[in-house]
Amino acid sequence: MILAHGVGSVYELPLPLPLYLGGAAGTVLLSFALRAFADRRPVLTEPRVLIGKGGADVLLEVLRTGALVCFILTFVFGILDPERGFTVAPLLFWVGLLIGTTTIQAICRGVWGRVDPWATLQDLLQLDARRARKAPPWWLGPLSIYALFWFELVSGKGFDPIAIITVLLGYTLYVLSFKNTFGDAWEEADPLSILFGFAGRSAPLAVTDDGIAYKGFLADLDDESPMSLALFASVFVLLGSTTLDNVRETIQWGDFLIGSGLDAIPTVVMDSVMLLLFSLPFFLPFCATMWLAGRWSPGSSVMSLARRFGWSLIPIGVAYLLAHNIPLLIVGLPQIVIQIAGRFGLDLFGGYVPSPKLVWFLEIAIIVGGHVIGVLAAHRTAMRISGSHSAAVKSHSALTGLMSLFTIVTLWLLSLPVVSSG
Repeated sequence: MILAHGVGSVYELPLPLPLYLGGAAGTVLLSFALRAFADRRPVLTEPRVLIGKGGADVLLEVLRTGALVCFILTFVFGILDPERGFTVAPLLFWVGLLIGTTTIQAICRGVWGRVDPWATLQDLLQLDARRARKAPPWWLGPLSIYALFWFELVSGKGFDPIAIITVLLGYTLYVLSFKNTFGDAWEEADPLSILFGFAGRSAPLAVTDDGIAYKGFLADLDDESPMSLALFASVFVLLGSTTLDNVRETIQWGDFLIGSGLDAIPTVVMDSVMLLLFSLPFFLPFCATMWLAGRWSPGSSVMSLARRFGWSLIPIGVAYLLAHNIPLLIVGLPQIVIQIAGRFGLDLFGGYVPSPKLVWFLEIAIIVGGHVIGVLAAHRTAMRISGSHSAAVKSHSALTGLMSLFTIVTLWLLSLPVVSSG
């Protein structure tokens, strides 16, 4: 069986690993340096339509139909083939719905809102949108993100078709019961809306009234308002959960558990606690950099600054998720086609395992790109808060250093199952 986030083999680096990691971190620092030398606020370009309304509507309608078909097929194949593992239903859920949609949203914002199968279901049931009657508690959003990753990483049922069907039915009931009740606040209480919303804010393209337009990577990260508590907490849950999944795949993690005696704790309990605690290595250093930024932003509290700079963490969180799941995506998509075709006696593609070299360089590009976008977004926030270019550079210099450190650590963790130093 193909491992969820591995490629089954390693390759030898043509250069020492520290040079790769240092070069990646240096790229992040260079983006900060170039921005620091430009003594003016970067100008965001006006959206430029690439695909007209007619073409965009056709494309989105095809995707909407495909999403509904995949939604139905998940139930059908979950019943026909209830075997746990990389069968059609788990692949449609994790690769098609979660990772696939996140990838699409990271390219073009607004696609999910037009193809959401639960929205289609509401239309078919003629459930008209009603004015919001109450706002959800702020903790519901991060709790739902935690529950999503808990199901994947901790429950042991993440690739069990029957468990997936149960989760989908429960989620469908949640949508039909509360989406209209929460109104616009639904986007901060729904795990899929939060996750896909994060990806969309980092996207260079967007669905508009005129079609699909290029808006740039920073347009939706240049937000004057502070992040809501729900989104702010959710981004740290996202960062921590993806990192925990990376760490658990390493030999060093197993050695740590044995050496500390923590292996005696039931795995579900241990992983549930760690899934929560792994947010702290991101939250605490980030707050420390906000304390330093406060020296050039008088009158702003640490938490106020943290919620304003929090938008710059979104592309990093999305990059972590996509980089970590690249092997699953490029292996899982062909597997969906292969297994569905096999039901009709067709033999397509054959076995395919991505090159570790391809995986490693894709991960580098995604991780470095996410951090560079984060640095540029942080600079725009610093310019708005500090009021001057020099103060902005000083106020987010520590955050840039932290992002460079995150780049090194994340790529090192991702490299452990994939590469060996020559």
